[in-house]
Parts: sequence; structure tokens; C-alpha cells
Amino acid sequence: MSGRLRVVMTTEGTYPYYAGGVSTWADILVKSLHEIDFSLLPVMMHPYISAKFVLPPNVTAMVNVPLWGTEEPTEYMPGHPFHKIYRRKLKTSDAVVENEFRWIIEMITRAIYCETPDLRAVGESMADFHDFFREYDYHTAFRSRKLWDFFYDMMLELYRHQEKEPSLYNIVENLRWLYRFFISLLSPVIEADIYHSSAAAFCGLPCIVAKIKRGAKFLLTEHGVYVREQYLYCSRERMPLQTKEFLLGLIRLVSKLNYYYADQVSPVCAHNMRWEKKFGTPEEKIRVIYNGIDEGRFTRMSVDRSGRPTVVMVARIEPLKDIETFIRTCALVRETDGNVLFKLYGPVVDQDYYERCSALVRDLGLGGHFVFSGPTASPEISNNEGDVVLLTSISEAFPFAVLEGMACEKVVISSDVGGTKEVLEGYGFIVRPRDHRAFAEKVRYVLTHPEEAAEMGLEARQRVLSGFRVEDMVRNYRDSYFALAGRDGTGR
Repeated sequence: MSGRLRVVMTTEGTYPYYAGGVSTWADILVKSLHEIDFSLLPVMMHPYISAKFVLPPNVTAMVNVPLWGTEEPTEYMPGHPFHKIYRRKLKTSDAVVENEFRWIIEMITRAIYCETPDLRAVGESMADFHDFFREYDYHTAFRSRKLWDFFYDMMLELYRHQEKEPSLYNIVENLRWLYRFFISLLSPVIEADIYHSSAAAFCGLPCIVAKIKRGAKFLLTEHGVYVREQYLYCSRERMPLQTKEFLLGLIRLVSKLNYYYADQVSPVCAHNMRWEKKFGTPEEKIRVIYNGIDEGRFTRMSVDRSGRPTVVMVARIEPLKDIETFIRTCALVRETDGNVLFKLYGPVVDQDYYERCSALVRDLGLGGHFVFSGPTASPEISNNEGDVVLLTSISEAFPFAVLEGMACEKVVISSDVGGTKEVLEGYGFIVRPRDHRAFAEKVRYVLTHPEEAAEMGLEARQRVLSGFRVEDMVRNYRDSYFALAGRDGTGR
């Protein structure tokens, strides 16, 4: 085989439409591997957003897959002109749904409630799902009375031994989850050597279909553990128990399918391997590839500073980043250092959570000591404004924020999440998640021991240079691409 290697990168709620660690990772990879042609397949919340990244010339195609915000699920995908959509609507009769589609929904739904589903069979039903909607209309099929009657009866049957049967609301919500999340299966199968998913999530479903139908190799990168993060999300959401059971069962099934069909599973830290093994991934399929940063960009530099003892965090404003702990840490440190300044750089992802955090700042009387500094396109400058860098997340994989702070020769204090220990232990401080008292204690120590902090900062940067650079990460992915494609790295 000759010619340029072709990779389809699938993402979910990240690149190229949202900022964040996963998007940074994807942008670095695509722009660094200029000898490889990439197609992007971003699964997104809705189509009314603009790209946050300038795409390089080796991105040869992009297929947007919006899950919400469309009347016709295929209207933003190529190859679906109106006349084809109209013809498919006319063909999608109750008889077609009864004879050709019902069994696919049954296979998937029963697998959601099964402890040990036949993953090969479920994966093949996903490919059949994709094929069915090349001929028939998605919107019409899911609103078929035949499908609804069948799905309703099946849900009652699945709960027949339970004390309480699902309500009409539960059942409607469950079918709605299938309708929305499986829009990701409608995307066209792009010809490529490798399909590369950025999560064991719904963005991995097109990779499974491409493997079954076209023989493409499937590389799965795990940044955070998708199942764990969704459990955390559902624990915060007020939804009926049976709806929550269905949603978590669906997510668990989709993650298992990703692990089962992937040819290589590459967590960004060894810590995540325990989840992958728990979900049945053979160890020989797992290859850890650490994230890397540009050590030339992230380095110690002179920047404009307030002149006050300053603590910086670069993080999105959302519950998983636990901004409240950062705020409470500020309140404790201020008790002993009335001149301290805490600066948070990052976009608002969850408006309700931002308002809750703003109220906490007011309630604790932190005006003049805590600043929401907004998004930054220059985290290297933001980190250098601080005497110490914090990360208070309750869930991470292998956070760029920790590497970036270390590379800037700052003492990083992070919650013990994901693979943070694998790079930070011995070169910074690690504390329990949500323990604002422990964070405050370490911040005070760093601010009152400047010589020791400077020495720790130098050692932290050397740690980053020992295997956590962009070139290390890019080389490992390039080697993986060519090995999976059966090439020697020179195009042959």
C-alpha cells in the first residue's frame, strides 16, 4: 500500500468547536502530523457554534454531527440533500419499521440491561442501524406507532420483576436518549486507514461501524474515563431512578463496545488502565500514551504581575473542576495573608455553576482577593503570573494544566485524580479532592518558602522534559498509526 495515511478523528463536545485539554491534544496531533491526512467527525451539542481552532491544510474533510438543535438529524451531514430525505420519508412505513428496524432496537435495549451482553452481536446491530438509515428516514422511524408500542411493552417486560414499573415519562425519556445519541451512527463512513476516537463514548460508534463495514483499524484514546465522568454527572442530575438506570446502562454498553472493537486502547495515563481492564479490555491491547506539551512555549518568563502573592488556576468553570474548592482555599489563605490574590482563568461552561461560584465569592467576602479572569489563549502567561499553580478537579485523566504549570517552573498543587501522581508526585504537592484545608496548607507553605519553591519548580520542569513533551506524544501516536495500518512509517 502506498500514498498518504488517512485518519478519521472523532470527538465529542471538544475539537474543533470547544476549548479545553482534549481539544488542545487534538489540535497538536493534527497540526504536528502534517504528513497524514485527517478527516474530522465532531459529535456536537448543536450546529450553531463556530470553530475555536484554525484547521491546517492536512484536514481534508469535516463532517459535523449535531445531536440537538435540528429538525432533520441528517440536514447538516453531507450526502443528504432534501430530495433524498423526502424519498426516505415516503419509504419508511410501519411495516418497514416492524420488519427491519424493531429487532435492532430490541437488541440494543436488552443489551443495556444485560450484565454480559454479546458485544460482537450488538456491534453488528449498530452497523445494521447505520445501513437501515441509508435507506429509510430517522425521524419517521423513531416516531412510528409500531416502534413506540413495541418499545413500551418491552420496557414493561424488562421491569416485570421489579416493585415499580417504569412510568410513561420514563419510557418516553429512554426512547428519546436512543433517538438523540444514536444520531452519531448516521454519519457517512469515510474511507480511511484508521478511525481514531477521543473517548470511549458515542463518538466511538462511527469507528465501530467503519471497522465492521470497511475494515478500518480503530484506535481509542481515553482522556478521562467516560463512564466514571457520566456517573458523576448523573449523580448531580435530578432525574427519575429508572431513567437514570437506562441512561447509565446505555453509556456503560457504549463504552464496552468501544473497548471491545478497538484495536488499540491508549489511555493518557496508567491510572486509567484499571477501568479499561475492568470493562474487559485485554492488557495486550492497551498502550499508554502520555499527553505532551510544547516546552518552548511553556517555560519560565517575565510577565506583568500584580506584585501580590498570587495563586493561579487555569480551568473551565464547571462542576468537575470543583471551582468551589479553589474559592474556599482562597478564603482560608486570606486569613493568614491578607494580600493574597487568587486568579481563575477559564471559560464558563456551566452558567448555573458559575453563578453559584460567584455567589460563594460574595458570601465569603473575597472581593479584591478572588478574580474570574475569563478565558485565556495564553495559559503560559497566566501560569507565569502565579507564585503557585492549583488544580482542584474531582475528575481528570492526565491534565495538561499540571504539565503546563510544571514546565513554567511553578510549584503545582493538584487534587489526587487520574494520572496526576504519575508526573507530579515528588515534584509538587498532591492532596485529596475537595480538601480545601489541605490545599490552603500547601499554598501557605509554598508562599512562605520561596527558595524551596524555586528549586521545586526547576525540578518540575526537568520532570516534564523527561518524557512529557509534544514530540514524545506525537511520535508515539505516529508510530501507532503506522503500526495499525501495517506500514513501516515511510508510506510503504
